[in-house]
Amino acid sequence: MRLGSELRSAFHLSIYFGVWFSAITFLVHETLGRSGLPLETLGLVWIKALLCAKFVLLGQWLLPMKPLTRSHFWPVLLPRSVVYLLVVVVLSVLEEGLKGLIHGQPFLSAMSGYAGGNPIHALSLALVYWLILISYLVLAGFLDGASEARVP
Repeated sequence: MRLGSELRSAFHLSIYFGVWFSAITFLVHETLGRSGLPLETLGLVWIKALLCAKFVLLGQWLLPMKPLTRSHFWPVLLPRSVVYLLVVVVLSVLEEGLKGLIHGQPFLSAMSGYAGGNPIHALSLALVYWLILISYLVLAGFLDGASEARVP
């Protein structure tokens, strides 16, 4: 029973991340004026979504988050969200390296091209990823608090 619940959670979180990461990919693709559909990038984006879901769920299993209240909202969310953000950024940089390998570039050279090598672009992507993570963590924190409030 518990395994089914964990698989459902992993599936839902993977879909959540996958849809967000796909939207970002399409936005960046179109903003840069690239032609065609970024199919190989979308494949890697969904792999990244699965890995992110795995790391987030593993983090929640190892260090369960306290239910959120007004009195300890940011102290609970901020450290956890920053750790998860680091995971997402590292996976994104590795994704860039894999795309480079697919196109015959050296892995490390391709990784340095993350966000077009533009630090402002990298920072803006990190901020968007952080907002995605915070939204999920807030929802999960409040839902956990609501379910614990019902348990005698």
